[in-house]
Formats: sequence, C-alpha cells, structure tokens
Amino acid sequence: MKEKCLKSLDLNGLDLFSNLNILKEIIRFKNDKPIDVLNYIKRINSFSNAYIAYRIMLTILVSLVSTERSFFKT
Repeated sequence: MKEKCLKSLDLNGLDLFSNLNILKEIIRFKNDKPIDVLNYIKRINSFSNAYIAYRIMLTILVSLVSTERSFFKT
C-alpha cells in the first residue's frame, strides 16, 4: 500500500522541466513566495509535476528551519 502511494508521487524530470518552463511564461510572478506559486498551481489544478516539486521544496525548507532552530537552542 505504501509503495503505491509513493509511486503516485514519482516525478518525471522532462515533464517537470517542461512544466516549470510553461509556468514561468504563464505566471510571471515577481517576488512572489514559493507558497504563492504552489497555491496558484493548486487553484488551476494543472502541472502535477511542478505541484509535487513545490510541495517537496517547501517541506524541505520547513524541515531545515526547524532543525536549525532546535540545534541552536541547545
């Protein structure tokens, strides 16, 4: 069961590259945060590879910040 969930999140590198190039032309956000781009992708319900990549990126950023904070508290 766990394996099926992970397989549905697999990214295709070429599709991701294509998604990001198209998004760059469509969105043309200036100084927007990654969460704004993620919300836009979610709202238009498209670019599944880019959506997964942004979710992973934002998760990693949150994890790094919380790890740094706990490290410096000790």
